[in-house]
Amino acid sequence: MQNKGWKELELFYSVETAQNFLEMVYKNLGMDDAKKNSYKNGERFIFFLKHAEAFYKQAKMASIEIKPILLFYGMAQLLKACILTSDPSYPSHTSVLAHGVTTRKRKKQNYLFYEDEVKIQRNGLCMHVIQSLFQLKGLEDERFSMKQLLVNIPEINNVLSFQKRENPMVKAVLDKGCIRLPAYTADAYNMSAQRFIEHVKYHLNWVLSGKDKDWLTFSADQKEYHPSTSTSLLFDLESGTFLFPAARDRFLKLPEILIHYLIAYNLSMIARYETEWWYDLLLQCASDDYVIIQQFLHITEKKFPYYIAKLLLQKKEDNKKDQLI
Repeated sequence: MQNKGWKELELFYSVETAQNFLEMVYKNLGMDDAKKNSYKNGERFIFFLKHAEAFYKQAKMASIEIKPILLFYGMAQLLKACILTSDPSYPSHTSVLAHGVTTRKRKKQNYLFYEDEVKIQRNGLCMHVIQSLFQLKGLEDERFSMKQLLVNIPEINNVLSFQKRENPMVKAVLDKGCIRLPAYTADAYNMSAQRFIEHVKYHLNWVLSGKDKDWLTFSADQKEYHPSTSTSLLFDLESGTFLFPAARDRFLKLPEILIHYLIAYNLSMIARYETEWWYDLLLQCASDDYVIIQQFLHITEKKFPYYIAKLLLQKKEDNKKDQLI
């Protein structure tokens, strides 16, 4: 899976290709000086990708003690490359250079990673990605627990289930521009079918387009049909399936790319500044945190570059469609 993501990203490793791609994207967004900006950013775009790849190569060989740091900085470089597709002047001011996330002060005793929190700051890379790349609003100063974030990564579910942390999901079917959910999903929410339909419309802005005894069919914004941009559906890379949380209060309205970034930030801070707790966890394996962290690092090393590749390739595909209209 990791090789596939990087193999697709390497398609952009040509200045000519990068410049043509960026020019196409800028024109599609109606930006002035599309050609000029594409020439200015072509090499920068490739350098961000290559620098990210260097971090990931080192992370693949590194021990778990320093792996979170390398993966986090690799993620940041990949996100910077993506930002150039929506903000050709990046970085236009110094406030967007910080990570844009903070963690609460840690307690020395009884600290559990699974219950820790991160907070999105008003300025920095994270907020710039949220606003510029995903056009999301209302996340300033928002706090998320590691539990809230981790349950939205489907591949983690095996670990959570093994540890008896329930995280029910149902398989969603994407077919001909529609999203189909099993009719019994409403039962999981302890709702009637009609109440569940209203709930989904209110919270997710999905519109019912069909209903029978087995399936509820919805139409949704185009971003929901792509793993790298969906804020409601979850994507399991190992099985290639879309999933829908079968429990309330699981919708963070965040693309999974940002979920990985927030978790990796926290882990990188622990690896850098909470050395005593970090090594106690790694050497003693005393809590369930160890297995959760280990599995997350294994998953994100493969999945994050895959998502970034899909995000960039989708932009290229969207531009092709617009040219045909």
